[in-house]
Amino acid sequence: MKKVRDLVIHHPVVTYYFTAFLISWGGLVIVLGGSYRITSHSTDAPFLPLYLVTVAGPFIAGILLTGLYYGKKGYQELFSRLFKWQVRFKWYAVALLIAPITVLAALFILCLFSPVFLPGIFNSTDNPVAVMFGLPNSKKITLILFVVAIGLFNGFVEEIGWTGFATDKLRSGNMLIESGFILGIMWGLWHLLSNYIGSAESAGTMPLPVYLGVLLFSFLPPFRILMTWVYDHTKSLFIAVLMHASLDVFWILSMPKVLTGQQRVTWYLIWAIVLWGFVAAKNLRNKRFSQ
Repeated sequence: MKKVRDLVIHHPVVTYYFTAFLISWGGLVIVLGGSYRITSHSTDAPFLPLYLVTVAGPFIAGILLTGLYYGKKGYQELFSRLFKWQVRFKWYAVALLIAPITVLAALFILCLFSPVFLPGIFNSTDNPVAVMFGLPNSKKITLILFVVAIGLFNGFVEEIGWTGFATDKLRSGNMLIESGFILGIMWGLWHLLSNYIGSAESAGTMPLPVYLGVLLFSFLPPFRILMTWVYDHTKSLFIAVLMHASLDVFWILSMPKVLTGQQRVTWYLIWAIVLWGFVAAKNLRNKRFSQ
């Protein structure tokens, strides 16, 4: 028990990862009805409980560990960052525009080679997200408002943990790019189990390890580095929530109608290259960016 207590006290980030994964992955197993029900094929398990138990992990871990390490003062400081909206307009622009600029740039580059990469929001046919949730595809405003609501909810529950707790702790002893990259890898790994379920159809003939590896570890690490950079300059959890929401919104709305596993992997790799280009350009322009 002493070793466990020492690990919790002296390794808060590792403790956060363990807690978030335990809640999310353990909850998924419970909702599915046992580990033997975990499959890459379609499942009859209800989507909403699977989704809610997954996002509960970083939220509960962030709240729990903030209280454990900082007590009442930690909660006061957490909520002050959550409602810190008075930052320079520049950071709102950066937080909200990086996702749409990079994802649309990647898709428009690919559109030069094939029309299948036309962003879904510009396609007059059924949007895959609208179909999934039974929304009227003809009413794009309804679809956009729904996706924005999902994005804001995701941003809030996830960033309470990833930014509100883990980023601050990790940044205290690491450089910016290193911190963001580690967080991005763990962020992707945290998504692994939920994205594995039912992924066989989307992967198609693509080997599942390759498909999931690209899905989770291509664009998420550089995006998290950029999120860490924005948070470093604003110390605003509110801005982090908006940046996360922007990623979800434009990722979902830009999703082409039908892509094979190979085409989806191509899209994510090009998107990752564009994001890494942003990271490299910022690092070259400002050497302090990597510190």
